[in-house]
Amino acid sequence: MAAWPTLAPLAADADLTAAFELLGLKWNGTILHTLATRPARFGELRTAIGRISTKMLADRLRGLLDAGPVTHDQLPPGPATYTLTADGRALLPALEQIRSWSQHRTT
Repeated sequence: MAAWPTLAPLAADADLTAAFELLGLKWNGTILHTLATRPARFGELRTAIGRISTKMLADRLRGLLDAGPVTHDQLPPGPATYTLTADGRALLPALEQIRSWSQHRTT
C-alpha cells in the first residue's frame, strides 16, 4: 500500500480573515456600497436598502463606525449623516469586483 504524501500544512491568511470579520457580516457590504454615492442619513439608508430592519441597520452602522470605514458627522445646518472614510472608500474597488462577480454568476 502506498504512503500518503506529506503535504504542507494549510494556514488561513490572517489579513483576509480580519477583512471578512467586517465584510462577512450580512449587510455591511451593502451599506458601504450604498454610501459610495454620497453621505446619507439613517432613514435614507434604511429606505435605500429596504429589507434591513432598523435594529440591524443600527447594529451594523455601530460596527462599521467602530471598525473605521464609516464616520458619523453633523453637517450644519442639517441632520447627522453617515459617510465613508478613506478606509471605506478604499474598499469600493473590491466591492465592485464582488458585485461584478455576482452579476456574471447569476446570468
